[in-house]
Amino acid sequence: MNNYMFQQVLQNHTNEVFIGGSIPGHVVINRDHEVVDDNLFRDYFSATSRFNDAIFRHRYRMSRNLFLRIIDAIKDHDTYFEQRIDALDRFGLSTLQKITVVFRMLALKITTRTT
Repeated sequence: MNNYMFQQVLQNHTNEVFIGGSIPGHVVINRDHEVVDDNLFRDYFSATSRFNDAIFRHRYRMSRNLFLRIIDAIKDHDTYFEQRIDALDRFGLSTLQKITVVFRMLALKITTRTT
């Protein structure tokens, strides 16, 4: 009896249309993480950055050197901040992007509320 039920379930699933992804019909928005990472690096962290040290200090409330030292310490401490590749072989957010978001949230005193 169990084999019969298993065959019925298997047959029903083979007739269904499979939609990939974790949520059927979910729309994926391409946010161009790599382009945004390049822009962030060129704007604030390259040798010829677009914004000077004063603007960096105003935006992140610390010097660029301190920011980079903190990034190195965080990368060594927590693997969450490492850049990963998703199931579709696309790069996720870079370490610099993840930590920049954290510091912007701290600088702007943004908090999340749980209900």
